Amino acid sequence: MDRGNEFTRFSSGSGAPGIPIAPGLRLKRLRDELNSPVFAHRPRARTRRVVAYVRTLKGGDPAPLFQVLEDEASVRGWQVGHRLHDETGPLAPQRSPRWLQARKLMHEGFADGVLVLDRSHISDNDAEYETELNFVADRHCFTALVVPEAAT
Repeated sequence: MDRGNEFTRFSSGSGAPGIPIAPGLRLKRLRDELNSPVFAHRPRARTRRVVAYVRTLKGGDPAPLFQVLEDEASVRGWQVGHRLHDETGPLAPQRSPRWLQARKLMHEGFADGVLVLDRSHISDNDAEYETELNFVADRHCFTALVVPEAAT
């Protein structure tokens, strides 16, 4: 395989070249794979706790977005333990104060995962988004989206 195709994955299960996987689908599959071990184990005697995280532009109203996240959490049988809102717009996750707080809550065991409307609330940059997915998974937590990556 030449250097230009080194990182291209194909959708064919046989390993033969096929249709390249769209970046959104690749990221969805990665998120599903990273979430899988977390969802394989049911927490004992308690509901899963999630951080509902929203990012808006300065002055944006997060209330309708939080309502969507609350409704989604309820459908999935989760409890929203924290509602965090950044008004940073499209800023790297590592520079978003409330996202860093969400990471800390998961790292310290105060949340089992994070729920966002779509991946843009974490990052539109594939590499940054993938870094955050791995950080969350490394803490045995999950990342959940209302609108999956492949749909955006």
